[in-house]
Amino acid sequence: MKLMLAVCLGLCLALGHVNANCSDVCSDTEDVVWAMGAGCQVFRNKCYFDKANCTRRPALTVSTKEECQKHCSTACPQIYAPVKGTYRGEVKFFGNACEKLEYTCATGETFLD
Repeated sequence: MKLMLAVCLGLCLALGHVNANCSDVCSDTEDVVWAMGAGCQVFRNKCYFDKANCTRRPALTVSTKEECQKHCSTACPQIYAPVKGTYRGEVKFFGNACEKLEYTCATGETFLD
């Protein structure tokens, strides 16, 4: 009986993993997905959302822009570690990665790099 239960559990886990989109390659098409899970997170499109959710437990849940933005982070460390991002051909610079994420959450602009 225990063996049968273990086999069923293993099969269920395997099937759940097969259904998740864990692809390494996503298109650059912009169709923004807003998601909740330890704050607001913004993804360029559903493929990037699925990829982030592939092994995440608990999973992120899709949200509306308005609801998600209520949970945007507004406190970044004052550590200067510059990063850049390209959005629609325009390069933008940020003091650190946290500031880039804050900006993305506030504007919905998803960067390619």
